[in-house]
Amino acid sequence: MPALTAGSRSAELRRTADGVVLQLGLTDGTVYLERPVANLLTYSVGRPWQTSLIQPDGWWISRRPGEHRAGCRMGPVAVELRLSFDAADRLDVELRWRNTSQRRLADLAVGLLLDLGRVMDSQLTIPGLIYNDNPSADPARAVPRVGPAPGGGFVAEEDRLPIPGMNLEWRTGRERRWLSLFSRPEPRRSGDGQVRYGSLGAIRQDGPVLAALSGVLMFDGKQDVRYVSKAESEATDDGYLTLRPGEVYTQRLVLDWGRQEVRGHAFRHLVHTGRALFTAAGGQGLTLDELVARKTVALDNRRYQAGTVAGYTKFSDVPGNGPRKARHFLYGWTGQALKLAWCDAHVGFTSGDRARIDRCRAAVEFYLSGSPTPTPGLRHNSYQVSTRRWTSFRSGNRPMISSRAYGETLADLADVITLFRAHQEPVPPSWLDALQGAMTFLRGPQLPDGTFPIGWRLDGTPAATTVSAAGIPCVLAAIKASQVLDELELLAEATTWLSRYHDQHARTFDRPFARSTLDAACEDKEAGMYYFMAASELFRRTGDPLYATWCEVAADWLLTWVYVWSPELDQDAPLSTAGFNAIGWPTVSVQNHHLDTFFPTYELLTFGLATNRPEYAAAARTTLDALSQGIAATSGDWNFPVPGEQGEAFFQTHWQRRGHANTWNPSWVIAVSLANALRIRDLCAS
Repeated sequence: MPALTAGSRSAELRRTADGVVLQLGLTDGTVYLERPVANLLTYSVGRPWQTSLIQPDGWWISRRPGEHRAGCRMGPVAVELRLSFDAADRLDVELRWRNTSQRRLADLAVGLLLDLGRVMDSQLTIPGLIYNDNPSADPARAVPRVGPAPGGGFVAEEDRLPIPGMNLEWRTGRERRWLSLFSRPEPRRSGDGQVRYGSLGAIRQDGPVLAALSGVLMFDGKQDVRYVSKAESEATDDGYLTLRPGEVYTQRLVLDWGRQEVRGHAFRHLVHTGRALFTAAGGQGLTLDELVARKTVALDNRRYQAGTVAGYTKFSDVPGNGPRKARHFLYGWTGQALKLAWCDAHVGFTSGDRARIDRCRAAVEFYLSGSPTPTPGLRHNSYQVSTRRWTSFRSGNRPMISSRAYGETLADLADVITLFRAHQEPVPPSWLDALQGAMTFLRGPQLPDGTFPIGWRLDGTPAATTVSAAGIPCVLAAIKASQVLDELELLAEATTWLSRYHDQHARTFDRPFARSTLDAACEDKEAGMYYFMAASELFRRTGDPLYATWCEVAADWLLTWVYVWSPELDQDAPLSTAGFNAIGWPTVSVQNHHLDTFFPTYELLTFGLATNRPEYAAAARTTLDALSQGIAATSGDWNFPVPGEQGEAFFQTHWQRRGHANTWNPSWVIAVSLANALRIRDLCAS
């Protein structure tokens, strides 16, 4: 009986003198993997678990048209491996582990260790967790890593992965190849209602070994360690398997592989296949009108004015969630004060509410009049209401103007001016002067490679020389400002700046997008998000298909952070009781494993529509619906006293409080969602 084939792929189980061999390859004879099955399966009894390979007591094999099977026993456990191709030429792999004894077997760890041997020039992607082993993550912080040395490894619960799979890209000779391993997660629910899943990760041996296990965990090469919060891990006894007599534990896996044309971009196959495998619908969201109405109530609760002091406070008063910082306005990052001003004016123009437009005007005037530093064109990031002081972030115990937050604020200023002009509302010349002055500043203090630093000191010098994507919002601001100021030269400069970030990050992803989330110092969603937004704005302005390609790559990278499935939660968990659905929700960074609403939903939707990429438009609509979950409808809902409030974090996995949402409610949670909803509502009405 011949090997199994589908399209250009081939796979087979083949008996040899020493047992059974698994071979994966292409129909042209290219071999991707050829290993004894006994060297690919692990069976461990006791704690801590070991990556012990099975010791088979004889093999049986069956090769029928469309399916190959093989099996063996090792002591009280029998394992059966089944292979078959699906209609899309992907290889379905099923592993059945059965207790053949008459006694209960506890403390088991079983699964697949897919060892491709010593591969060259490899990149590993584990969605939301590992991006080329997270080269930009602060080495002094505990973050997921596989590590370069044998014995390293990271294995996490399946419910921690937005796409339950991983992708390895490598070079063989002059050819680049890739292989993706997916799990079809099956919850195991105990009598007390607790839910557990299998586990996925990679363990470093001669090369990275892809691990699909029964639930045991590893962090930094240490078994039974779980990553539980930002830069924190702890020992756990969770994840072990118990089989009653005759009970079967089944793993349903999928393998996908092929040749790779563009170096570093094989993660895109992970996204495309993952979205084809997992097609369940997301949660039913609010209508756009409902979403806007609720978030507008929350917006109004943040509005503050006393004399000439006008803005939107970062926090509202919520009891029971720890101390709040003193009342302040934060421009950009977790505050988004000028984006809130844009939202206020937008609602005002739509509803004919003049007071809202005036509130926006007052907030912009206050910011521009009070925020300048001694360096022309550079402005402080925050205003402390109680002490009436303008302040900034701190780095090295010295003030620092964050390039990420400043760029966001300048982009918002450009949006406010554009909004006012669209409604024939007068724009003060001082606003244009401020934007022009900021652009003049951005042309100056860059790093030697022509990118922006993480931040600047008050004298305008770079606060650090760290390579990062933190300054990409400044590029977005420059692209928008070039239209507001009608400066084609500025657009050309911004294009050059974005090209430098493309070369630094997106060309090969040797150094993935990182260090935009200011409290994490690692690979993060928001770093790639602003690259996508800048590229999509550049495509909108120029129509150049090159920038559409940049957008597609960035969109796929962003979608590695977005859940395509909804993990079941413990029966008594608040999110379970509320019917929470994780599909469409993005995670945050390789250090922060919770869900949040920070996502370029509007930009992804418009890009998908403009370029006839329906998959991106569909992803954006799913996320739009998903992110309207957890918004307070009335006072007391979701533990908020004010309708429209929403927590910053929803915990879908064992990172902080699995199955819960917090009430930490910085104002960005209002601003980003409301701005997306207002823009999408306009789009739908046009």
